[in-house]
Amino acid sequence: VNWLRSKGVHRGAVLVIALVVVYVALALLALLFIYGGAQFLRELPTYTQQAQQMTADWQASLQSLGLDSAGSAAVAGQADLSKPLNAAASLLQSLGSVLGNFVTLILLTTFLFVDIVLWPGRLQETARRGHGYARRLMEFTIDLRQYIVVMVIVGTCIGALNTVMFYLFGVPYPLLWGVLSGILNFIPFIGFWLGMIPPAVLTLLAYGPERMLFLVILYVAINGFVQNVIQPRLVVTRLNLTPFFNLVSATFWPLVLGPAGAIVGVPLTMAVRSLILDADPTTRWLADLTSSKLPDLPSEPPTSDQ
Repeated sequence: VNWLRSKGVHRGAVLVIALVVVYVALALLALLFIYGGAQFLRELPTYTQQAQQMTADWQASLQSLGLDSAGSAAVAGQADLSKPLNAAASLLQSLGSVLGNFVTLILLTTFLFVDIVLWPGRLQETARRGHGYARRLMEFTIDLRQYIVVMVIVGTCIGALNTVMFYLFGVPYPLLWGVLSGILNFIPFIGFWLGMIPPAVLTLLAYGPERMLFLVILYVAINGFVQNVIQPRLVVTRLNLTPFFNLVSATFWPLVLGPAGAIVGVPLTMAVRSLILDADPTTRWLADLTSSKLPDLPSEPPTSDQ
């Protein structure tokens, strides 16, 4: 939006272009998860049967090593590969239903871009007039937009690289799992592993443990490189949370909002900290505890020599 404004494009044209881009992206994501998820669900019974057969083979191997039937069944049951596949299917169905609810998404994005494009600068003008909370809200929206841009860039890089890797390794539905890994990158710590489990399990069922091991190693290398080399070079906002509160955000908000809460949990926690806790002097200390940046300590006055 800002780039189009800098080129002198009319506000109405900026609004139309922004809405078209967002609607097309949402439509493509919805089609990918609905169609790809349906294809995966159609093949899920076959994958489940293969996983159960592999579990039975592991149980037989444990019994051959001297473990009794009850113990081998308990150990092999903990490694049942059908469980993560069923969890992945449930996740795809949830994402598809969220993206498929186009009425709500269209209304939200339309009114959001109308506010952004047709009435720019209202918050800045209010803050300029001396409203302290408006200034705080303006700073938060700037930092939040920066955070979202950074995460979108990182997620796009991870999704594209993983898609190519999954395709080269022969993983079924490589585009589906690649895009899913990019979206799950918004979930701190947990999303990294959630994006790896389905393609790793499918690779194990189709090609054996050796190729799965190579896939996991390359997946960790690619995602670690992007998150630890590329992401820190991008602009870092003042909204960063501590690792503990990142994890709390990823586990608490899904209980409130469902699966989508895991993706938007960190921005919601940032909003609570910046707009509620940090705005009140009595709770500002709690906001400082959630920030990865240490608060500025008051400087001690220099001591004079006697």
